[in-house]
Amino acid sequence: MLRLFTFAMMLLALAAPASAQSNSVHIDQIGSSNVIDITQAGSGNRIGSSVTPSSISGSSSTVTITQTGDTNQLDYSINGGTNTVTMSYTGNGNTATLTCGNNTTSCNDATITHTIIGDDNLISTILAGNAISNILTVTGNNNNISTNQSGDNKTQNMTLTGDSNIVVATQAGIGQHSLTMSVTGNSNTYDVSQAGAVTNTLVINTQGSNNSITVSQSN
Repeated sequence: MLRLFTFAMMLLALAAPASAQSNSVHIDQIGSSNVIDITQAGSGNRIGSSVTPSSISGSSSTVTITQTGDTNQLDYSINGGTNTVTMSYTGNGNTATLTCGNNTTSCNDATITHTIIGDDNLISTILAGNAISNILTVTGNNNNISTNQSGDNKTQNMTLTGDSNIVVATQAGIGQHSLTMSVTGNSNTYDVSQAGAVTNTLVINTQGSNNSITVSQSN
């Protein structure tokens, strides 16, 4: 059964003073094969909250989230397998927290894609399940990226361009811990730890500035 949910909220400058603008939505979806498309443009974009994240429970769903404007914030929780999640943030003060899977429901065969363009980015993902692909592209500015993946056969692919990057990427589980990073600049700090039972692969390319890299792979 296919459910299509499209949400678009746009506030124009003429509608209200900037200080009064606020786009806020909370969605809880249960079921499989859902198609969810959320677009927010304007100031004060907010999906879910840190206390009560928006959530989807079910498998084989496609979630597309686009936030454009100032003060983008997102808290989203996904429980179920074979889900495809695509998130795009453009604007100031970006903050995103995504969880996929928990102690009772896995996030197997999921594909998570983040695309961030400016400014005060802070992205955190907690993914639990097997065969998860986590793809993250950042262009600027005060990036702080923390990823925690648990389960077997996981992959991460990150591309950073600038500025004050701090990346902590931790993977655990059995087999195929693969991380690929390409970083260009500035105040970089990477702390990568991958774990056990064979198949650790790590590729990191950096070019500038104050690099500090710590890598720990174990078997």
